[in-house]
Amino acid sequence: MARILLISHICPPAIDGGSRVIHKIGDYFKTEGHTVASLCSNASSTDDFTHTYKTISTKLNSKTSVFNLPVYTIFHRPLKLVSRLFPIFSVFAKGPIFKLLPFLKFLKFYLKFKPDYIVAGPLPTTIILYANFLRLISNFIIHHQTKILINASFHPTDKDFHNPLLIHALKTSDIIWTLTNFETNYFYQHFGIPLSKMINVGNGVDSSLLTKVSKLKRPIILKLLYIGSFAAHKGIEIIIDSLKHLPPITTLTLAGQTTLYFPVIRSKIKKLPKTYQNRIFLTNSFSDVDLKKLLDNCSILISASTQESFGIVLLEAMARGIPVIGADIPASSELIQKSGAGIIFKTGDPIDLANKIISINNPKDLKDFSIKGLAYATSHTWDRIGESLWQKISSS
Repeated sequence: MARILLISHICPPAIDGGSRVIHKIGDYFKTEGHTVASLCSNASSTDDFTHTYKTISTKLNSKTSVFNLPVYTIFHRPLKLVSRLFPIFSVFAKGPIFKLLPFLKFLKFYLKFKPDYIVAGPLPTTIILYANFLRLISNFIIHHQTKILINASFHPTDKDFHNPLLIHALKTSDIIWTLTNFETNYFYQHFGIPLSKMINVGNGVDSSLLTKVSKLKRPIILKLLYIGSFAAHKGIEIIIDSLKHLPPITTLTLAGQTTLYFPVIRSKIKKLPKTYQNRIFLTNSFSDVDLKKLLDNCSILISASTQESFGIVLLEAMARGIPVIGADIPASSELIQKSGAGIIFKTGDPIDLANKIISINNPKDLKDFSIKGLAYATSHTWDRIGESLWQKISSS
């Protein structure tokens, strides 16, 4: 059995796809009998780190050690300004920058833990730099070979992902876990990373989310759903604007994690006529149980992101047999086309989105997309993803 260290941006239950993926694969490794430890910030918000959970630095049991460390929040806004002038510092502007004494306490643990593998992600944060730093400690101080597996959750349209420090970290990692064919080919063509170093298995979904074909039901009223963070690049305003071109009985639920951009979303909704405001429901806190309820009570899940590495919520919707509509960016398009679980619309175009919603809002299409999506999700559970990853890293 191996010793595995997870390093992620934030710790669940915060909603951040890239971090959640790291912890989900850690859960798989624990069920397989490996010893797993984790290092992450105690933030609940990915954009400024000012919302924090109670700091944890404790050994939970013989198989799990969690270091949920506090970060320096005072540096983030100044570093964002500095990074505009000197882009190489953008990686530090996105944090986390752990406070010194708690991090030193973690290092003391690390020297004893001696991980065989570090699983780290997502970009573009300091997480990957921490992984490289810890590998240096393993190799040159405790003389223990530690290999790094990186899940980049890459957004090619975000210039922060092209930071030279991050690209160097990608190139020097032992294995890169890619999520799409697009991401794999991009790393190969633009960064010269060998295909042999990458494993494209996508993301997984919890088996507990899977429903049965016989239980697939749809609300009579057209109910649209968005799940994700309330961030600027998520295209939430586009979904809101599409309501103007849809039947008046259509409702929209926006469920996600509060960010610095959340007041902008809320302000936009308040400026709408009352007839539209009454059709929009906001929630910024929900559990895994609530996730099932949200999905089961909707007609279609919509992802309007302008940049996405995968779109794990699309897969979660498929697990409940929910048809999906996504923007025509590479990651979402690839997932939807592979699964056959829905259709795509022109990014940033609320009228095209509305037209696509209307076009598939019939029993035949909805049932067809539901069945195909459920079949795809069933073949992409976390245990299958974990098994493929373990075969790759254990043989490298």
